[in-house]
Amino acid sequence: MKKTGSIIFIVFSLVFLILGGTIAYTIISKKNEPKESPFAYEKQQTLGNKKAPVHVVEFGDFKCAACRTWDTTVFPQLKKDYIDKGTVQLHFINFPFIGKDSDYGAAAGEAVYKQSPEAFWTFYSKMYESQGDEHEAWITEQLVEGIVKGLPGVDFAQFQKDVKSKEIQQKVANDFDIARKQNAQGAPTVYVDGTLSNPDYDSIKQAIIEAQKKK
Repeated sequence: MKKTGSIIFIVFSLVFLILGGTIAYTIISKKNEPKESPFAYEKQQTLGNKKAPVHVVEFGDFKCAACRTWDTTVFPQLKKDYIDKGTVQLHFINFPFIGKDSDYGAAAGEAVYKQSPEAFWTFYSKMYESQGDEHEAWITEQLVEGIVKGLPGVDFAQFQKDVKSKEIQQKVANDFDIARKQNAQGAPTVYVDGTLSNPDYDSIKQAIIEAQKKK
């Protein structure tokens, strides 16, 4: 009887140790898991090496005149100095706040990106090049479809299905929620590694340098 009792004690002790070790491992593993950014970087329209250490976020609306200026002045310099060199990955997050056609422009961008991330950035620039008066509904199906038809790697019939899909509409809605939660007051609103930055190139550059120091 004593021998049986000892065996039972040993078995229970081993089970307890295994369970305790499993629980401890699970707790430690969860602590070490990277927390998802409030910007949901991996779900955004992204340019650059996805292993680049610094994240720059642009909240934008294709109807925004200041965003167009940012695209023609800051963006090219940022791309040349940091994105192309693998230091920065740029994330464009939709903030369609100006008009109802802003939502359509954002959805069109998401539908293009779904098929070809590379084509999206061509679409991005062409939309700003085509920008009209923000008080007018210039983002029309005719304009957008004319741009999309000229994009390599994008199947137009598939685009027409995707742009009106619940999946794409939800992506735009999610982006808008992120913008509101981050208190984006307008566009372009820029963040560098989660810290708000002035949208001019010098401010972004300094923020990138500071972010690199923390890596």
